[in-house]
Amino acid sequence: MTKRLYLLVALILASAMPAYAAWPDKPIQMIVPYPPGGFTDALARAVAKPLGERLGQQVIVQNVSGGGGNIGAAKAAKSPADGYTIFVGNNATITINTLIYKSLPFDPLKDLIPVSLIGGSRATLVVSPSLGISTIAELVALAKSRPGELNFGSSGTGGVSHLAGELFNVDNNIRMTHVPYKGTAPATADLLGGQLQVMFNDVAIPHIVAGKLRALAISGTTRSKQVPDVPTFAELGIRGFDTYAWFAVFVPLGTPEEIVKRLNIELSGITSDPSLQSWAESQNGDMMNSTPQGLATFIQNDLSKWKSVVDQTGVTAE
Repeated sequence: MTKRLYLLVALILASAMPAYAAWPDKPIQMIVPYPPGGFTDALARAVAKPLGERLGQQVIVQNVSGGGGNIGAAKAAKSPADGYTIFVGNNATITINTLIYKSLPFDPLKDLIPVSLIGGSRATLVVSPSLGISTIAELVALAKSRPGELNFGSSGTGGVSHLAGELFNVDNNIRMTHVPYKGTAPATADLLGGQLQVMFNDVAIPHIVAGKLRALAISGTTRSKQVPDVPTFAELGIRGFDTYAWFAVFVPLGTPEEIVKRLNIELSGITSDPSLQSWAESQNGDMMNSTPQGLATFIQNDLSKWKSVVDQTGVTAE
């Protein structure tokens, strides 16, 4: 075979190789559907840096907030399926929104491919110290004496913090008024400023420790190491708050399987890092991981759980 023929064959073989063979050869965008300051953003940034180091390309966090997380999720779902867009989703954007929104411009259960769980967070039911209460019983009594006057904030309509507040309303036969925000951070700012009185919040620990917010109970099956004096809902005999929010990485439908596998391997290594687990615990959260198939099953179970809550509360969104 002549040198020219060798070159021709090599060019043909190179052109036939899939585009993902050299992946990644440029920066990757990581879409977070909420503004900076919440746990979703903090977790994404904690993962993005080591992921970029492992892949040899920068992973750039892009905050695309609004619409209860739907705007960022839609952007991710409609992005090219080439491995250069990854999405950090959670209960709200992947399961709850499919239950409460009458129509969505995309289907998160079909248009996004599960890659791996990366973490979970626990929520604390916190109130403004100005209310002068320190127990759930006192909060319920106050809400009953002032129906509709107490405002509870959330990261957005349909978010886990929203449904938790509505479930608390239903279970206790009270009526607190929901005030949605574009993320946990702006809601927390108003809670600290006194515009809100109540919130199920997963980034409140520093403010509790500083005495700026008062904690009544915390989700999970054990007490938090950061605020050991705060009882769990289970201890108080309140059902439905054992778990809270989970976070996972997804890619657009059609992304090559080899890229999904590579991302899963690298994310599993990152989330198993003891130093990152320590960081998550300091934020009242946990690092988690899974296979893509395991995440798909996890999502179906979560969907069933939140459907029950939506049926009880009657929450809907346009």
